[in-house]
Amino acid sequence: MARTPKVVEDRREQIIDAAVRVFSEKGFERATNKDVAQAAGITPGLIYHYFASKEDLLKAIFEEHSPLRLMRSLPENVPDLAPEAMLRWVAHQILSIVESEQYVRLARIFLAEVLYNPSMASVGFAAMGEVVGFLEHYLTLKMESGEIRSADPALMVQLFGGSLMAMVIRRQLMQDPLALHYTHEQIVDGVVTMTLRGWLQT
Repeated sequence: MARTPKVVEDRREQIIDAAVRVFSEKGFERATNKDVAQAAGITPGLIYHYFASKEDLLKAIFEEHSPLRLMRSLPENVPDLAPEAMLRWVAHQILSIVESEQYVRLARIFLAEVLYNPSMASVGFAAMGEVVGFLEHYLTLKMESGEIRSADPALMVQLFGGSLMAMVIRRQLMQDPLALHYTHEQIVDGVVTMTLRGWLQT
């Protein structure tokens, strides 16, 4: 019987979820597709019907559980949003994704592997490329309309995202009580306020 799109998607999710568990326990390099298959309750060969390689599976994990997900829920009127509304929406979306249990597990896998294999960083960065590109395009439009000052949009995106991710690392990976003290709303308000002060100055 042919596999329906729903069956294919469910099986793909089953493999991804198993891979996150296995990679977080064994590390990406030591884990095998056989380990993932066992955790997923399937045969090892079935994995290759969905993913060409273990690296392809890792890329899919990043795409599924990283801030790339926010691209799927973009409001239709995003280009028309004022900078403050846009920044607040993006910041809330990013925090809700990266502070989820799945993403924290993924971050631990990623950081541990990058320490020993710096080339692995390209996998994580590739998953973020679409989000970064979208934000850079948005900022370019706002600069052209005169709503924010002219600057390097790539750098502006990096500084904005870096501020959010620094708090996430302190909260989720380091369990820093000073960072854990703040709510998402307080973090968003602080980061957006500081960012806008720089973007709106002429």
